[in-house]
Amino acid sequence: MAATEESQLKAALETLQQQDPQVEQIVIYSKFVVAYLLQQDGASPGWRKANIEGPAYVVRRRGKPMQLLVKNRNGSSDLVDDLHPEWELDCQQNYIFYKVEDPTKRIRGLWFHEQAERERFEEQLERLLNGLRNPVA
Repeated sequence: MAATEESQLKAALETLQQQDPQVEQIVIYSKFVVAYLLQQDGASPGWRKANIEGPAYVVRRRGKPMQLLVKNRNGSSDLVDDLHPEWELDCQQNYIFYKVEDPTKRIRGLWFHEQAERERFEEQLERLLNGLRNPVA
């Protein structure tokens, strides 16, 4: 990891810890994503921009579940989801779609500008979810 990227992650961790003191570590990072939500009801179902875009993180938290977090550059509402073994991922060109364990919440999508970045994020996210599904005794 380059020194500038390392210092950026350190600064990002400090910012995240100011908002949530339980954050211990950034496990996965992507510099920019755009969040989408699946609208399944109504006259025109389909994907809608969630008006949330910015850096994406998966963070490890003290005594709490890991979280996927998109820090919104467009406003004050971030996308925050606790990782759960029941998550379902579907990954396509530049997108990670995921269904959280709560059936009342809409399916989410994350758009990545770079396919390689999406693949790296997906690989690490899958590894974390597999660890939740198959905990080591």
